[in-house]
Amino acid sequence: MAPFPTFELPKYLLSDREHAKYVLGGSAAPEVTLDDLISLSSDPAATEKALDFRTLKLSLDSGRGSLQLRKNIAALYSSSSSSSSFSASSSDNAQTHITHEISPEHVITATGTTGANSVIFQALLSPDDHAICMYPTYPQLLGLAERFAGEVSYWKSDPATGWVPDLDELRRLIKPSTKLLVLNNPNNPTGWHFEADLQRQIIDIAREKNIIVFVDEIFRPLFHAIKPPPSFIAHAESYPKIIVTSSVSKAWALSGARVGWVICRDQSLLDTLWNVRHFAFESISAFDEAVATEALSVRCRPALLQRTLDFGAQDLVLLDAFIEKNKDLCSWMRPVAGAAGFVRFSDADGNALDDVEFCQALVREKGVLLTPGSLCFGGASHGDFKGYVRVHFTAFPDTLKKGLSLIDEFLQERYRK
Repeated sequence: MAPFPTFELPKYLLSDREHAKYVLGGSAAPEVTLDDLISLSSDPAATEKALDFRTLKLSLDSGRGSLQLRKNIAALYSSSSSSSSFSASSSDNAQTHITHEISPEHVITATGTTGANSVIFQALLSPDDHAICMYPTYPQLLGLAERFAGEVSYWKSDPATGWVPDLDELRRLIKPSTKLLVLNNPNNPTGWHFEADLQRQIIDIAREKNIIVFVDEIFRPLFHAIKPPPSFIAHAESYPKIIVTSSVSKAWALSGARVGWVICRDQSLLDTLWNVRHFAFESISAFDEAVATEALSVRCRPALLQRTLDFGAQDLVLLDAFIEKNKDLCSWMRPVAGAAGFVRFSDADGNALDDVEFCQALVREKGVLLTPGSLCFGGASHGDFKGYVRVHFTAFPDTLKKGLSLIDEFLQERYRK
């Protein structure tokens, strides 16, 4: 079994925090306070009562997690309630129609998406197994696959094709020992996403080879001025070996409340995952559970999601203007999903900049923290995605506006002399 690789993404983001006045390298929506939740609620009095912790019982969570929390999570995925769950107030965000039901029994709570993902890899992979991971992706997914599987193949996407991965390449990567296909939808760091038809084609391939499909969907509610495709779990009616994970940290602005979840409809897989969950953590925090339960209630979740979508809409306008102004030095495939985009910076001749050097100089000279793509998303060799940086676009718009003006200054001083 391979050792754990270095998790470069959090290591880098923490390394220069003393210089960072404008943190634009992350991906979580600006955090809310409990007072914010009360203000956003359609029934502030009920939310204030739910968040009064003086009578909260500080006990273990029954081994399965709060039933009401699991009901609220299940409601995010069930067709009977999806139109109100993820639509916020925009008709453009009405979810693609799907016919499926998720119950609380299909939900496993965890300590964030990172905890949920860890349970899945520990439970399902062994040194005899082969896993396929889409690439680029959130590096925890690659790192844990390489830690627990005997062999890992990268299903690579290419900016030249708009980051769309090739299904024929996926078929070529499959081996007799392939057990798990690991996806991230919407994708971090590119902001690309799988449309419903492509999801169905992937499920057909997996069904033919009896491969478990695991999708980290932490950014799934965030679709910007497009009609959202279904969750991958919508296809579990026809193929139960699908697992999705998410949490309250990104779209729901509660990254400090460490509540994530696993959704699966295959009972055998659920039993395996519950067993490993008991080994990994017996319970999640009663405080976190109470906050997440209220945040995902029908009182709070529409306004909470709309807040993040509004930030995204404003930020994308700012980024469009910045990239147009600096198109001689930067480019991107404009994302319509998620919370971050992958921007390529080059010199006047079109050669990719050293993204690590670029980001380090930028934060030290201008106080703007971005994420270097080759270091944090470039796989074990850190050789891919030279010149690319991840930029957050569900940040406070004023923060992004000031940060982009400083990046503009930096480009002018360094590359347009």
